[in-house]
Amino acid sequence: MSLRTTPLLLLASLARSQANLQPGREPILGYNSYNDIACDANSTYMDATIRALDATGLKDLGYKYFQIDCGWQAFERLSNGSITYDETRFPDGILPVSELARSLGFKFSMYTDQGVRSCDTTPGGRIGSLGHEQEDAERFAYWGAEYVKVDNCYITADQNAPKDPRTDFPSRFGAMWTALQDVGIEEMLVCQWGTPYINQSGGYETLEGPAEWTPPISTSFRVSDDIAGAWANVVRIANENIHVVLRGDAGPGQWSDMDLLEVGNNGLTLVEQRSHFALWAMSKSTLMISTNIQDMSDETFEIFSNERLLAVNQDDLGEPVKLVQRYSNDHDVYAGPLAGGDEAVLLLSSKDATNTLAVDFERLGIHHADVTDLWTGKVQRKARKFSATVAAHGNVALRLSNIKRDHGSRHRPEQRFIYYEAEVGTVSGGANVQDCRGCSNGTKVGFLSSNSSVTISGIRTHEETQNVRFDYVNCDVGYLSDQKPNYRTAAITVNGGAPQLVDFPLTGYEWTLDVLEGFLVRLSGFDVHGDNTIVISGPPADAVADSNAGTYGPDIDRVGIVEKAWGRW
Repeated sequence: MSLRTTPLLLLASLARSQANLQPGREPILGYNSYNDIACDANSTYMDATIRALDATGLKDLGYKYFQIDCGWQAFERLSNGSITYDETRFPDGILPVSELARSLGFKFSMYTDQGVRSCDTTPGGRIGSLGHEQEDAERFAYWGAEYVKVDNCYITADQNAPKDPRTDFPSRFGAMWTALQDVGIEEMLVCQWGTPYINQSGGYETLEGPAEWTPPISTSFRVSDDIAGAWANVVRIANENIHVVLRGDAGPGQWSDMDLLEVGNNGLTLVEQRSHFALWAMSKSTLMISTNIQDMSDETFEIFSNERLLAVNQDDLGEPVKLVQRYSNDHDVYAGPLAGGDEAVLLLSSKDATNTLAVDFERLGIHHADVTDLWTGKVQRKARKFSATVAAHGNVALRLSNIKRDHGSRHRPEQRFIYYEAEVGTVSGGANVQDCRGCSNGTKVGFLSSNSSVTISGIRTHEETQNVRFDYVNCDVGYLSDQKPNYRTAAITVNGGAPQLVDFPLTGYEWTLDVLEGFLVRLSGFDVHGDNTIVISGPPADAVADSNAGTYGPDIDRVGIVEKAWGRW
């Protein structure tokens, strides 16, 4: 099909008709076809899905973006070099699909790939946009697109989905960003699966994640490899997102996209789907429905239509919840501020069985608050604690309002910490001391396995049970193909007691720089009258056999111990 005679750049106004004054100010809500039908998009199914989305009322709840993912492209370009569509799947073209979506109040969105072919294994290979950014951007504007997902397959014709570090990410994706901006399309997702970029500036060659290099050339970035229908994928993506949020690298204009929702699809229990949705919503991820809307169950619709969680996702402050503390093999505690002084709190169970999740708000610096259960809507006034029993991998999602902060009374103890450098400890087995530019003393201890350890002795403390602070490094990135959970497990003992297995989430990509500081581990068995010893090793052999976490623990920079507590006067 040839383009209409109206100049394409004049038609770019179609892509801006409903644009926000501040592109990327809020995470995008909408529908994407990939988890629903993979790369089999066609006009009949897209039309039916648009109408179903409209009929359900999901659009009115904020799911306004309708995005066609892979499978729409033809196998060759038009004679003028422009990208075009597969006429067997879209016999009338893309424009009628866009017009239907926009006539019903949706914002239209497209998919492309910044390679020579797109992420579609159909023999012959569908068109990618590499080297044709301007022509393709003009075509997307002509079709009325306001948001484009840009994938990373087939950078060369023989590489489907490469995960190797590269130096060309900013320039390659930047070319598409510039072209889209030129035609008035102001929102773009860089979808390269959390693969590291090699930065060769400053005299060093270092690895950086998309959170670090994408902000100038996108409004959101994929923090991880693809999701799929199993709880292990939720865990893997959550662990890759933790360090990004803790460092403040996600927020308005640079959203961390945790990938499409698996709610409504096979592979997750209903309880797991609710936890998946709550974590994505509170993390301020893009929320893209990707299931069969026409056959959607009432339970699936109930999750998508939770207005209380959607309000947290779309909150004006734009602050994702941060990991406060991990109680390994039991639950994680996340919290983050909301506009107007409210607070969002999420408890996420890691147990494969029923679990009681509890939070004492004092640990969040809160004396009491009115607490709304975001799943039930029930409110507790002036609550100081909250607990609930949940099924395997369940969650507790809360909104705290009318908060009375605990800024420290006359009698509340303060804590003083003494830090012990790992490299001054005694290493055994294959463990060794390594250079680490980002570490506190320029060194760390690594290669901690079941047969190697570091022993830190001479520790003095005034608390028998306490939150020990760990500064550590874990850059062992996992992808969908290998199912690494993006954490490393350490076995930690105090004074020869029973070992406690602790899962340390990913800290970044560069083993000599990306230190995560102050990771809290609750440990008991300290002697308040004498010296103490902490031994840190990798996971025991039986734990390695039961998981994909790997044979090594994290590299340890230092540990912080409570030395003394005293009251304010």
